[in-house]
Amino acid sequence: MLTLAGIYIHVPFCSQFCTYCDFYSVKETGQREAFTESLIREAEFRKDYFKNRGCRVKTLYFGGGTPSLLSPASFAAITKSICNFFEIDNPADLDEFTVEVNPDDASPEYLSALYLAGARRLSMGVQSFTDAHLKWMNRRHDSATALNAFGAARSAGFQNISIDLIFGFGSLTEEVWQETLEKAVELSPEHISSYQLGIEPGTKLGRDYEKGTYIPLPDESSYRQYSMLQEILTKAGYIQYEVSSFARPGKEAKHNSSYWNHTPYLGLGPSAHSFDGSERHFNPPSLSKYLLQTNWDAFAKREKLSERDHFNETVMLSLRRKEGLDREHLASRFSSQLSSRFFSDAARLIKSGELEETGGKIRIPSGKLFLSDGIIRELFQ
Repeated sequence: MLTLAGIYIHVPFCSQFCTYCDFYSVKETGQREAFTESLIREAEFRKDYFKNRGCRVKTLYFGGGTPSLLSPASFAAITKSICNFFEIDNPADLDEFTVEVNPDDASPEYLSALYLAGARRLSMGVQSFTDAHLKWMNRRHDSATALNAFGAARSAGFQNISIDLIFGFGSLTEEVWQETLEKAVELSPEHISSYQLGIEPGTKLGRDYEKGTYIPLPDESSYRQYSMLQEILTKAGYIQYEVSSFARPGKEAKHNSSYWNHTPYLGLGPSAHSFDGSERHFNPPSLSKYLLQTNWDAFAKREKLSERDHFNETVMLSLRRKEGLDREHLASRFSSQLSSRFFSDAARLIKSGELEETGGKIRIPSGKLFLSDGIIRELFQ
């Protein structure tokens, strides 16, 4: 039986940096063509990554950085090369082909070019519909631009669009958050991802926090905003299938779900990482090194996962999903030493209401998903 696999392409370029983002990115300085050539070379070297593993590529994802800074010609060249190297007959026929786009880049012409090249799903970094908040985040677009970009995407033929929204930051009131969610529902994207703003070291937000010029929203307020997110989107017909992910029925993010299901994937580009089922492989987080690389036989770093690593990842990834963790699968896949301790800890958390179990599935109740990180940490072995 063939295992489905995915390919992720990391496009590191940004024209400006968001206050909160810690993903690897660099200022765009005319290196896009050189990057395109290097990425195609890497893809050719990696074309046998899934060979002898019984895998077939079924999802493709352009992330970043800002993939929509690539020219249509570069995007088409990369897509065509990947299809050639990995025996993909038609990219439009993949289970999912997603491109992250910044609303400011989403002109009708550009979106039509993405669609023509085979992309059928967009992930749009909207983040907010409040201009003052977008400016504070150092986003390039305003609310009107986001709304126009969404309409242009529909006109270009995209019938599967995801938007990102951020909650839980200091200046976001419950009233504004409700308006944000109502606007999102009115747009009716197929998928909504929503994340609590995190404070990451090395970001502008992290520095502002250290200086005391940024005051985070209290956890109780963030919890109320998360509850509003769940309530409003559920009422609008979205299904919450993961801590941060809501979808119309059948429109769950297939590529991201492959990560949560421990499906093998290949990452291309600077800072990208891959997983073959037993090991993780890492590219260097440096565009300059990436552009100079000529031998792709070895990864910059390899990480062999122990049974304990696999166990803890399975627990974490399963409990982030509403589907939960299958008791029988866990017991049969891992040693009794690991699983018995887990089931003992889980029984305690079920008793306290932080977990629930039905039909052999252990899961975090909807009302406790906001606390999922802490609950999951208690179950690590």
